[in-house]
Amino acid sequence: MKKLILSLMFVFSFSTVFAAINKNLVENSDGTVSITNVDKDGSAIKFNKTVDNFQNVTVIDAKKVKNQKFIKASLEDFDKKEVMISFSCDVKVEDSTGAENEISWIIDEVSANFPVVSRQVLKSGEWTTMKGEAILVLGEKKSFYISAAGLNKENLKIYLKNFNLKIMGEGIGAPAPKVSWMDAPSLKDAYKDLFDYFGIAVSLKGELNTSDGQIGLERQASSITMGNEMKPDFLFAWKRPNTMCDFVAEDGNTYQVPDNLPIFSDVRMILLMARSLGIQMRGHVLVWHSQTPKWFFKENYSTDANAAYVDKATMTARQEWYIKSVLDYVRTWEEENNGGKRIITTWDVVNEAVADNAGGKKWLREDSDWFRIYKSEEFILNAFRYANKYAPADVQLAYNDYNCYAPNKREAIANLIDLIKATPGARIDVLGMQSHVKINYPRIRGDNSFEAAVHKYLSKGVDVQITELDIANGKQPYSPYKLKNVYKEYFKMFIENRKVDGKNGISGVTIWGISDRGTWLNNQAEYKGYQQYPLLWDNEFNCKPAFDGVLEAALEAKEQ
Repeated sequence: MKKLILSLMFVFSFSTVFAAINKNLVENSDGTVSITNVDKDGSAIKFNKTVDNFQNVTVIDAKKVKNQKFIKASLEDFDKKEVMISFSCDVKVEDSTGAENEISWIIDEVSANFPVVSRQVLKSGEWTTMKGEAILVLGEKKSFYISAAGLNKENLKIYLKNFNLKIMGEGIGAPAPKVSWMDAPSLKDAYKDLFDYFGIAVSLKGELNTSDGQIGLERQASSITMGNEMKPDFLFAWKRPNTMCDFVAEDGNTYQVPDNLPIFSDVRMILLMARSLGIQMRGHVLVWHSQTPKWFFKENYSTDANAAYVDKATMTARQEWYIKSVLDYVRTWEEENNGGKRIITTWDVVNEAVADNAGGKKWLREDSDWFRIYKSEEFILNAFRYANKYAPADVQLAYNDYNCYAPNKREAIANLIDLIKATPGARIDVLGMQSHVKINYPRIRGDNSFEAAVHKYLSKGVDVQITELDIANGKQPYSPYKLKNVYKEYFKMFIENRKVDGKNGISGVTIWGISDRGTWLNNQAEYKGYQQYPLLWDNEFNCKPAFDGVLEAALEAKEQ
């Protein structure tokens, strides 16, 4: 292990430095650095003492320390760098009055408002593990320290053991070894006792149909979602069918419908691959205003842009035929090839039908051919009736949308859930929150937060699935450790709100893509000129710090 020297100063007695104590800065095998091994004595601060049968305890006699920083570690080696500081230490305070004391570990970075890495109120005489993390760009000559501010030093002693301070960041230490998603710990296994599934969105070509893709998916995912291949445009092979057949609809009338869906061959291949990998699927999507051919809504299935829209009765028949065709095909394949066991366990029945600026009477998306024909939510309610009619009873039915955390849209979606539940013959089991979020938006917890939306939907008697999670850095520079922290905080919140017996909750999470190279966000006008790095794996399918954050959230939950 390569050793570097970091100065650790203990300041006391009229702010003069009594000693500058050499400290080893150890480069770890993962490229991070850690501070270890304090080994000098002083009059106010003593090291390597035995306390409560623990050896190597640091003892701080607070009344002898005149400076506001009881003990500090210099961070000068990291001037002008963006760092992630990860800290843990066992702490005991002894207050002769028996009072509790608030202990704070702080970084003296003015531009970041003196970030508190860890703060906790400690009872006198009890050992407590303090830990925390901070991400910031350091100025010059900064330090990490215990603050004496607000403490009654005359009555106080502080004991420390198992001090660990780890510094991470670009250009710090040796490059961390790259770990492929095929060799990394399994997120599927880490989350198997927490959620019904851990999912990843994939494409058929270049991912699901490659050996590396199959090995990685089998290791990391218990569920997949096809990003595009099960949407109407794909199933119609982007062209109008040449031949039609009769279809007797729910209303008893006969309508002309296409005689087949030509890309069921791809669906068959996808189901076969999922079966061979032991992976289940979310079906995405049956009814959507986008990636559905315009001719599907026009009289005589005309490809003329000026052709008239069909009437509601005809469109309802076409919708019934399409939903029936897709669901019948999948169910029949499962019965004939998988012993009747489900490959597709949830269907997104309707996708993105609520307006972004929902409010009052105008709460539905109006730039939709579905809305242009119906002028109401009727097509949504019909979709959930037909999905319930033709899907197996053990397949969950979902409404899926983005920006579900926005207050107005949240209320509109909650209203839609009520309408579906009140519709005879309809069924809705899941609210799918797409979760294309930004590194700093929305708030994860609190009023009008992501979690507040989760609670709203759960109160409606449905489960929540996180269906399309990615986290954009937006117009900010990419910070691997900020991304890690945000992923970890989201997953901690997901876990706290997970589904348990007898109670609705979050039942699964799907990451929207495997590698940053393939993220859809880089094609969005909003991010033009700003490269996005929103996923858990880099361009070569190696694990990023964000992967570690998701894994840590699961491991820590299981330790509690």
